[in-house]
Amino acid sequence: MSSQLQNYRERLQEGLVKFLWRQWSALGVAGYAGSEDSWIVDPEALLLFSTTVARQDARLFDEIFDWLQINGKWISLQRIGRMRKEGLGDATILAAIAEHLVKDSVHHKWKTLLKVDPVVESPRVLFSDLPNIGKSDEIFSRWGWLRPVPDLREMSQSPRPDTAATFLFKLRSLFGRQARAEVFAWLLTHKSGHPAEIARQTGYFRRTVQLVLNELAESGHVRAFRVGREKNFSIYHKEWEFLLPQTEVCDSLTWVTWAPVFVALEKFQTVLLTPGLDERSERFQAIQFRDVLEQSLLPALDRAGLPHQFKASSDLRGSELIDVTFQDVMRLLR
Repeated sequence: MSSQLQNYRERLQEGLVKFLWRQWSALGVAGYAGSEDSWIVDPEALLLFSTTVARQDARLFDEIFDWLQINGKWISLQRIGRMRKEGLGDATILAAIAEHLVKDSVHHKWKTLLKVDPVVESPRVLFSDLPNIGKSDEIFSRWGWLRPVPDLREMSQSPRPDTAATFLFKLRSLFGRQARAEVFAWLLTHKSGHPAEIARQTGYFRRTVQLVLNELAESGHVRAFRVGREKNFSIYHKEWEFLLPQTEVCDSLTWVTWAPVFVALEKFQTVLLTPGLDERSERFQAIQFRDVLEQSLLPALDRAGLPHQFKASSDLRGSELIDVTFQDVMRLLR
């Protein structure tokens, strides 16, 4: 099983990196041609996830860095703060990126990520595929990471306004970089919902979402109604079809709550990379996989609203559970 686990580690790393390339290229990152998906990309969740996974591909990491130099103004730091509380991403890598960005006054708001001074004992190499870094970047070193000084290609583009992936950026340009854009996107991709549910799936406080929904309802274009004791909201979808991507129809524009999925994928990768796992018994390995399946992967998919057909379950044992769980994760990434 040890050789099989090593094979799984390599395949998972490759799958995660390809997944990030596809998502970021849909937002305007240069260097990868992928198919267009019907889901809305969550840029904050994607950025946080990338602070850990993109370390496996230095080129991908710096293309994301390059994209932020142009498009960092569209990132909601409020949502990043909320998602960080769920344990997503690496705060020190994010802070190093932020310190680079604030050198340009256009990105002064990123200073909010630099309120705490870095505490570093022994800096680590940032990129697993660049063991020899040469001259180290001073900012990243201060935050505990050794990497070459960034040499960005400046080939990134702004997000296109006519695709499903970039739909949040279109709404942010119309409604501002506040909760209103996410709330409206959620309403447009669902029949109806109540503030607590929408808050959980958009990454904002319930009170913030409640105030936005009440204001939207005053326009006459968002409907408020009671379902039992719960106040629900919906929109008249036909009134807003002009906002939809030109090549899509409303039913194919999909909202995915990405943050819990990314947290679960990080935990799955951590299990697979557990030191000494190869030397432990097959029963022990299967227990680790069962725990991450039951406590992270399946709950995350339910919360995300992703249609999935996981075949792994608690009824499986040993190598079968390990194999089926891994194959389920790889299908999810594809």
